[in-house]
Amino acid sequence: MLPESRNLNMGCGFRKLDDHWNVDIEAKCNPDEVLDFEQTPWHYEDNFFYKITANNVLEHLGQSPKVFLNILKEMYRVSANNAEWIISFPHHRCDTYFDDFTHVSALTAKMFKLFDQQFNYNVIENGLGESTHGLTYGVDLEVVDSSYNILPYWKEQVQNGWMGNQELDKNFNTLSNVCSNVAVFIKVHKPGRFQKLFQK
Repeated sequence: MLPESRNLNMGCGFRKLDDHWNVDIEAKCNPDEVLDFEQTPWHYEDNFFYKITANNVLEHLGQSPKVFLNILKEMYRVSANNAEWIISFPHHRCDTYFDDFTHVSALTAKMFKLFDQQFNYNVIENGLGESTHGLTYGVDLEVVDSSYNILPYWKEQVQNGWMGNQELDKNFNTLSNVCSNVAVFIKVHKPGRFQKLFQK
């Protein structure tokens, strides 16, 4: 089936987008196409999509690291150079992540950065310990921006002057149920910016 849009809405559920090709594994939500994203490779052509939206779906996919990696590699394969990804997911220290038994992948913005070849290059140059997945798997994802949905209780603490931003940051990084959701905006680079430097 040839998509009628160059924008892909992964795991659309009942949140269909007018300017996207809406795809879901569940036929009951009446998507444009029924597809199991864990079954790779996908039938889409290389470099086909200009935008991928994945709204609270990736945390449901890839209970094994190998399957999750294959999904990310397929997302990259079907994306055009300079394609945009808008990815949202529950914060890994929020009860909303644990409430749904179908959540199998705890995601962070940093996880996507491990597929940024600029970041990978800096890791190697500085002898750091982070994984260099972007170079290893030939994927180059630039995390342009990330945003965090702070829960109302914590917003009120700052707004009422009972807590400063520094203390909020400390709590955000150490406590549960400070942030409910994370959104990352990613730019796809093809070919990878540093891939040739590390090819044998």
